[in-house]
This record gives sequence, C-alpha cells and structure tokens, in this order.
Amino acid sequence: ATGVHPEGYNRRFAVIDEAINEIHGQKILDYFSAQGIELTTVVIPGGEPDKRPAAVDKLLDAMCLYKLRRREPFLAIGGGVVLDIAGMAACMYRRGVPFVRVPTTLLAIVDASVGVKNGVDYCCAAVDETYKNRIGSFYAPSSCLLDTSFIATQDRRNVSNGFGEILKLALVRSTDLFELLETHGANLVEDRFAPSLSVPDGVGQRVIDLSIQIMLEELGPNLWEHTLERCVDYGHTFSKLLEMVPGVDIMHGEAVNIDGFFCCLLSYLRGFITMDTVERVFLCMQSLSLPTTSSHLTSKLAWQSCKDAVEHRHGAQRIPLITDIGESVCVSDVTPEEIDRALDLLQKFDHTKSG
Repeated sequence: ATGVHPEGYNRRFAVIDEAINEIHGQKILDYFSAQGIELTTVVIPGGEPDKRPAAVDKLLDAMCLYKLRRREPFLAIGGGVVLDIAGMAACMYRRGVPFVRVPTTLLAIVDASVGVKNGVDYCCAAVDETYKNRIGSFYAPSSCLLDTSFIATQDRRNVSNGFGEILKLALVRSTDLFELLETHGANLVEDRFAPSLSVPDGVGQRVIDLSIQIMLEELGPNLWEHTLERCVDYGHTFSKLLEMVPGVDIMHGEAVNIDGFFCCLLSYLRGFITMDTVERVFLCMQSLSLPTTSSHLTSKLAWQSCKDAVEHRHGAQRIPLITDIGESVCVSDVTPEEIDRALDLLQKFDHTKSG
C-alpha cells in the first residue's frame, strides 16, 4: 500500500469504515503523508443495514471522481461489511481493479479476510423482501494485511460476535481450537486480545492463527464452491433469515452461534452426539457471551431457511451437523417435525443471552 511507487504515482485511494475513521482516521492520513503519499478517502458506515447496492454505487462514484487507474490498488479498511462492499466495487470497476483488504474486527480477521467472496444484501421490489448476500462476486484481493491490535478498539459485544465464527470452526474442524476457547475464551473476550495476566502469552494469536488456517484449508481447494457440501457453512442455514428479520438487533456472529446451537440439538436428536457434548458446547458458548436462542427462531422461519438452503445449495439442504466436536457431516433430509422437536428441546435450556 505504501511500497515502491513510480514518479507521478504518489497517491492512494482508500475506503474506510465509519467507526474506524472516528478512531484512526487522522492517524491513517498522517501515516501516508509521512510516506510522501497523498491519500484520498471515502468513509462509509459498516452496519448490516448499510450493506446494500447503494453503498457500492457510492464507492464507484468516488472511484470515478478519483480517476482510479486500471492497475492501481486501493485499500479497504474496516469490518466485514465494508470489505464486502469494497470487493464488489473492485470487481465491477473497469471490470476489475486490485484492492487490499485491511480487516479491523475480530470477525473480519478470521472470516472476511479469507477467501474470494464479496456480496451485498438485495431488496427485491417484486416481493418486497431483503435477501442476504443475494448479489455478489468471487473476486480475490491482491493482498490482505492483518493487524490484531485493531481488536482492542472494539467493544465487548463485537469481540464476542467474532467468536461466533471462531467457535463454528472449532465445532466442525478442531478439538484443539475448541479446548482453547473452553479454557481461555472468556478472558479473551474480557481483555479483547490485549496482553493480560489472565491469558498466557501467545494464546490469543494461536486462536486467530488456527481459525485462519482452518478457513484456508477448507476454502483453498474449493474457492469457487464447485462443491456445495461445505463444513464452513455450519451456522449459516438458519442464521441468514434470522439476520434479515425487520428490526432485529442481532449481529452476524451471534446469529451464526444461535444457528450453531440449534444444529447441535438436531445432531443430538439424530444420535450423532450425546447430551454431554451438547451441554459442553452450550457452556462454552455462554462463556463467550454468545446468545444461544432467539424469539425469532420459529418453526416457520426455520423451515423457510431449509427451503432457502435447497435453493442456495442447488437442490439439496446440505446442512452441516457435528458428529463430535471437531467432526461434521452434511445432511439433506431435515423435516419440519424434526425442527419442531429441536425447538421444543431448545426451550429446556437456561439461556442467559438471546438474540
């Protein structure tokens, strides 16, 4: 981003998350100025309601005004929403320009920073419904810069939100990661990954490294999703519609976790895991301050989610369920009756947080 630049090319363009700009905006400008580079920025909000085609249009307008060159990389600095919007704009502008991802939230560092997918939510006028990530692209960044010190600027809820995706990866792929979360997760949330006497040195970085490694191993051989049975889709069957409920106060990682616990109950009812395993997962989720239920997770929404999964995953539900901590399988025969049994069982737990 500030590397060797030929004469007459001492400029850069960046899209910055509104929240990050408030905290680090001046520091970012000062840094580029110290390198002799003129930085032009456009600031956009990074909330889920802002993840719309209009945000992509705003960024494209700014690129046109800046007169971004065909091979001139721009920077995207922010959370997952901003990175998604930037990826869409990069893919579309001049049929593709390079961009650099700089994720600034725990969730974005372990999730949005990995892979080649970008997308925005779309409101279909024909049915007056909003669909999550219905418009998108497969377009890789030229590079991704990770700086975990950004996590310390997040509030507690946002850090917990990031653990929703990390725990998902642990459940489907790694007992080692799950045990790290069981032992140190609560303190990592409290300390926001900053150095602390409550967490041994290197544990926080190990959690992040393991999460990224699992994502790379899973996504690398299947970047374009030719194979639709993907364990990393765990927690992403029921959560999509849950996030789209009008007026709901729920973050992405929180919705993924509610979905993930519900899928644990489906696994239990199928005999894949024991109740001891369910309770172990439940306690870990509570220690991470993650919600495990939602009043919006109804029989109707859950069954509609299954039908939506059939559409999105090309003719089959392909719902990932765990068969043990660190192991999973995809199933395509979940029934409405099975969903109702799992919802009944969900009510029997003492939920301290709900979405």
